[in-house]
Amino acid sequence: MGSGYRGYSHTQGAIERFKPHDLMEELKNSGVKYTEKDVVLVAKNYNGKLLWLEKGNESSGLKHIEKRHQKDFGANTNVKDLLMKILPLKPLKHFSRKKGKKLADIYLYKKNSKLYLVAYGDNGYIVSFYPYGKG
Repeated sequence: MGSGYRGYSHTQGAIERFKPHDLMEELKNSGVKYTEKDVVLVAKNYNGKLLWLEKGNESSGLKHIEKRHQKDFGANTNVKDLLMKILPLKPLKHFSRKKGKKLADIYLYKKNSKLYLVAYGDNGYIVSFYPYGKG
């Protein structure tokens, strides 16, 4: 079973790995708006900021990432797995982008000689994630 195997994502072990109880409690107590049943991943970044990924829709979240960027990752890449490995790393670069009233933090990471972009709102909601350039 390579990293692209998706048959385990609903097992108790995968749920605990992608949604650790202590971080789900922290998210619950954070005061941010989220839909608990739609959360598929919760983690902290390199400086301890709480981040989470929801199932989402066409423009943000896991559905957006899989629909718009799965081809960029490759068919056998488990996006959630890769994201869990990247988020704790210190990013190479950070910049903010304001779109209307919303502020998005955009981070550029390097893992295994490849560059990845992660974008999330100031509340910690992960909007997008994809390989960036040639690495």
